[in-house]
Amino acid sequence: MKHTRIFMAAILSCIVLASCESAQDVPAILKAHKDKSSFTKLTDGTAQRLSLFNGKDLTGWYTYTKAYGENNDVEGAFAVENGTLHFDGASMGYLCTSDSYKNYYLRAIFRWGEKKYAPRENAPRDSGILYHFSDTADNDLWPLSIECQVQENDCGDYYTVGGSTLESPNLSPEGQPYRIVRTDNFEKPAPAWNTIEIICIDNTSEHYVNGQKVNEATNLSVAEGKILLQLEGAEIFYKSVELLPLK
Repeated sequence: MKHTRIFMAAILSCIVLASCESAQDVPAILKAHKDKSSFTKLTDGTAQRLSLFNGKDLTGWYTYTKAYGENNDVEGAFAVENGTLHFDGASMGYLCTSDSYKNYYLRAIFRWGEKKYAPRENAPRDSGILYHFSDTADNDLWPLSIECQVQENDCGDYYTVGGSTLESPNLSPEGQPYRIVRTDNFEKPAPAWNTIEIICIDNTSEHYVNGQKVNEATNLSVAEGKILLQLEGAEIFYKSVELLPLK
């Protein structure tokens, strides 16, 4: 009887996920995840995928640069071209969501451009996805948040930004406490497209690069907030930014 109940529960779980997949196209890393019980919006069918970037304009986002402040992109550093977000220029800043989010799966697809600017013209191309930036905090460079690093050969590293904290099994004894290095490098070299996926549940998160888990953390000191995409002296393109509520 016990084995029958386990078998029936497994069948039911498959049916639910299959139903969700047809409606939501459930990402592979969620279907294979060891902790599906946390994804209640998937299992009850209430999850609705959000395209944070509509492919046409910056609706739902605002710009910020250190030099010019909020929504004053005088240099045209943040543009929409041919259905993609195009960040370019020497300004340091970011594109940030107007809304805050908690408990979600995030997927961003990016590729590097050719241009780099001083003082980083000889450094690896650098950007980043910062999440859990409180909507009650002031814009700053860089605000209290958690960063999923987007940098050549370092995609998936954690940075604790603005005083945030976390714990991770991947912190080496000789490592920097504000940086957790990813376990492996799965990034494709420029100009190929790369996929960054982030799972946030309560005060935990995981980073994936091209479908491979490369980092994880617990006890994040911030657990919800806005999401921002960095401009850090390197040309970069994002062709999609999607979010799926999980809980």
